[in-house]
Amino acid sequence: MEYSLYDCMLTKDNPNDKLGKVTNQKPKNFENLLGNLTGPGSILKETESKAVIEKYWETIIGFVREGYGYHDDHISVNLDIAGVFEDENDRFDPSRHSINVSIVPCSELKTATQNIKPTYVKPNKEVPEIQKVYDWGTEKMDEFLTPGAALEIEGSALKIYEEIDGQGVFFINKADGVETKAGMPKLNEPKKLSLKVPALNPGQYRIEIRNTTRNGKILRIGISTAYYTVQ
Repeated sequence: MEYSLYDCMLTKDNPNDKLGKVTNQKPKNFENLLGNLTGPGSILKETESKAVIEKYWETIIGFVREGYGYHDDHISVNLDIAGVFEDENDRFDPSRHSINVSIVPCSELKTATQNIKPTYVKPNKEVPEIQKVYDWGTEKMDEFLTPGAALEIEGSALKIYEEIDGQGVFFINKADGVETKAGMPKLNEPKKLSLKVPALNPGQYRIEIRNTTRNGKILRIGISTAYYTVQ
């Protein structure tokens, strides 16, 4: 795993602080998974393996639709409610509240990182740069995020080409590190993105833009230099 260091504007006490981010990442996909499962020496068949995996996720999604979370040795699927309730008599209103689902790695996945050997590489100079973030919900610049409202991001090298998996606009919660991916931007240009803020719990979030160059296969990461508040 390769990583690079970038200027960290999130801490104020030390101007030399750096933020480490995984770079040159080439995520594995479902075809890679099936290939490993059914490759030489395996007794598993591709059709049956695919059916079992799809049924596994279909069942978990069914639990969520019924209002249940899910937990095993690998993942924990949790449900939460976002939005402010006016008082104890207020009740869930889909126009003001939302139900969020998050997936958190459990011990088996967490301990898998112990075998990774990080290798430092010089940062790619041409990475997405976030310069301005305008929240239409509050009509404020570089301060707030409003779930369900439009958000405009200005900068450079922002366009998302969807050449590989893992690209998009992500919101990372400062408190627990949980990341939420936004839908594909309605306006998708090198210097400007326009998108809908996904359902987020109250708190502070940084924004990451992960993309490639046109026809590229290496993931680049642009990190906001500030945190934005969801009220």
